[in-house]
Amino acid sequence: MDCDFRHGRRGARGRYNGAMHTGLWLQLAGYLTWLVCGIPGFVSILRGEMAAPRVIAWTIAFPLFGIALAVCNRRFVRRPAVRVALLAVQSACGLALVWATRDGLPAATLVVVAAELRDVVTTRGTIAWVAVQSIALAALFLDIGGPVAAIAAGGAFAGFQMFAVATATLAHSEGAARQELARANAELVATRELLAENSRVAERLRIARDLHDTLGHHLTALSIQLEVASRLSDGAAADHVREAQAVAKLLLGDVRASVSRLRDSSRVDVAHALRALTRTPGTLAIHLETPERLDIDDPAQAHALLRCVQEIITNASRHAAARNLWITIGQHADGIDLHARDDGRGASTVEWGNGLRGMRERFEEYAGRVEFSGGAGRGFEVRGFMPRTFDFAHGGPEAA
Repeated sequence: MDCDFRHGRRGARGRYNGAMHTGLWLQLAGYLTWLVCGIPGFVSILRGEMAAPRVIAWTIAFPLFGIALAVCNRRFVRRPAVRVALLAVQSACGLALVWATRDGLPAATLVVVAAELRDVVTTRGTIAWVAVQSIALAALFLDIGGPVAAIAAGGAFAGFQMFAVATATLAHSEGAARQELARANAELVATRELLAENSRVAERLRIARDLHDTLGHHLTALSIQLEVASRLSDGAAADHVREAQAVAKLLLGDVRASVSRLRDSSRVDVAHALRALTRTPGTLAIHLETPERLDIDDPAQAHALLRCVQEIITNASRHAAARNLWITIGQHADGIDLHARDDGRGASTVEWGNGLRGMRERFEEYAGRVEFSGGAGRGFEVRGFMPRTFDFAHGGPEAA
């Protein structure tokens, strides 16, 4: 649960995923448990039944637990060591509440801590943490009610804590599955948009070639024949032949202009596919800035750009645990700029996994470049440039 019971929130398009409801209920359950656990101590203080040292301990421990819970819940910090320290504070406060009230109800706060452990520590660490809390709780009840009470309380709350861990794990798995399904659906929609655009481009190119190769060639041959006929005829017939020749040349010019317009419009507009890709609902809010049209001559290059953006989104959501991702794509005469940054956990060093290697290879395949940067707690940043066209046969830019 990444220390906060929540697995979804309003995305960039104001949508909620299904995991939001599960996470919200778990979050409310954590706060409600904390508030209810304060009732015995509050009543004992009002009645004057609690000794002064215990009053001081309860007065410090109860609000401190709530503060630590709220900080974790809002993800004010991202460093694992700090988050572990916050959980340790909550555990200590929960045990202090039991000691101050000499009552078993405040031990429920330890169940809340157990539910938060899922994404903060490893599975072995979670088991060890629950064991330590249970043993410490049993030691307190040994002083409060003897061996039987210690065994009963320690065993019972150990079971409650493991149940909380299992519930949190299931909720986390459900949220992850929903996000993965939403991401796959967005990728499918983006690919469909790109395929549809490629089909339109291919059809325009086919029509342009047909016009050029059939009608254009025939009109050229007709113009040549009329030129010959104008030289062999005289009088009124020659005038009509020259008029026909002028019409043929005008028609040939119109065909060439139409072919040029079709070829100029035969570029892949990848903007629609990018917008479809970034409409993924979930915990990651994606802020995309791109021109209204993003025309690319080569469909394969457009596909490469789309896959790079897809990899950036996957890294930010799955590995960086980011809440926001900003993607800016600029269109220039010589190429396309890509800039992306997130507010995730970052990394002190860039680890070259398959995703980053694949992104670099896609940029280099089209004579582009890409750079990655980031720091611990400062998010991750990607800067790339891809030339608009490149002639691989001659190793240089295409001639206009």
